[in-house]
Amino acid sequence: MHLLRIINHLDRQKFSLSLALARSGGSYQTALANDVDLHILNTGKISSSTVRMIRSIGPLQKLIQAKEPDILCSVMDHANIVAILASRALPTCPKVVLSVQIPPFITRRRSWHIVNRLLLFLIPRLYPRADRVVALSRGVAEDLTALMPEIGDRMEVIYNAGVEARVLSGASDPLPAEALPQNGPLIVACGRLAEEKGFSYLLDALVRVRSVIPAHLWIIGEGEQRRYLEKKIKHLNLTDCVRLLGFQHNPFKYMATADVFVLSSLFEGFGNVIVEAMACGTPVIATSCPYGPPEIIKDGVNGILVPPADKEALSQAIIRVLTDEVLKQRLSRNGKERSQDFNARTIASLYEDLFLRVVNI
Repeated sequence: MHLLRIINHLDRQKFSLSLALARSGGSYQTALANDVDLHILNTGKISSSTVRMIRSIGPLQKLIQAKEPDILCSVMDHANIVAILASRALPTCPKVVLSVQIPPFITRRRSWHIVNRLLLFLIPRLYPRADRVVALSRGVAEDLTALMPEIGDRMEVIYNAGVEARVLSGASDPLPAEALPQNGPLIVACGRLAEEKGFSYLLDALVRVRSVIPAHLWIIGEGEQRRYLEKKIKHLNLTDCVRLLGFQHNPFKYMATADVFVLSSLFEGFGNVIVEAMACGTPVIATSCPYGPPEIIKDGVNGILVPPADKEALSQAIIRVLTDEVLKQRLSRNGKERSQDFNARTIASLYEDLFLRVVNI
């Protein structure tokens, strides 16, 4: 979604654009601006991201040769690897800009999965071949330079494009009153149902919150921990107050309806949902995890920060916001103002400046 927001807001008087995807489907094909050429590198169903990565190299090489772009910009580790391998094998190659969304060292080293080990092996060997590396936050930049000190002079930090018209229009689409909890405030969280999102700690915190306030929790997102979380919800006797909503095309109407938005992650690259919730006018509580949230939130001013994996601190922060109307209004007002620093037009202009500088290297 970050890439889509950037593409749709780049100045067409300065750039003509093409988008290459490893596979078809998703929001790119429905929300992409009409004047952007779309190319699908793989046809047919390929379940493995690693196989998709390998099979994308040849088609991307052919596309580069046909289009002769001045700049090849890729987003996310798999795409970054493909971009380097495809472009650097050509006799004449474009300038290559890699956008890194998550801290590779802190993320990949946690797992012994073959794909993560492969990426952690390839990243320090291939990323230094890029002309520029864009980190999503200062923390991601620090993680990258710790892994590859030699890219320090080619590293730039450009935050995520968190706010655009789609967020604000989605927030204005109200949920029916009968669909809302009738006997208590609503907490909303959003993210992939995975261990690193810390939803297990959020459920534990909710038990403590409900000893004071009859709050409800809705979690937007899908992932491998669904079954585990469903079992934990049942074990904690929270089935009447917790809903796992799965993927939602418009998560913003849920954010806007919430009394408080919570990000409980153990680590992040940036934490785009924080900015989106702020733009919706919802007070935000987030863990001060590496990396991103502490760069977005000034504690007590435009949001509340708590230590990661600390259910007691999280529950106390939620209770504090839900019981202090003055604090709630201040966080809502200041958060909305802070969100404008991540407006898609503003972030796109930073990429425009970067691309023009790279072309003129």
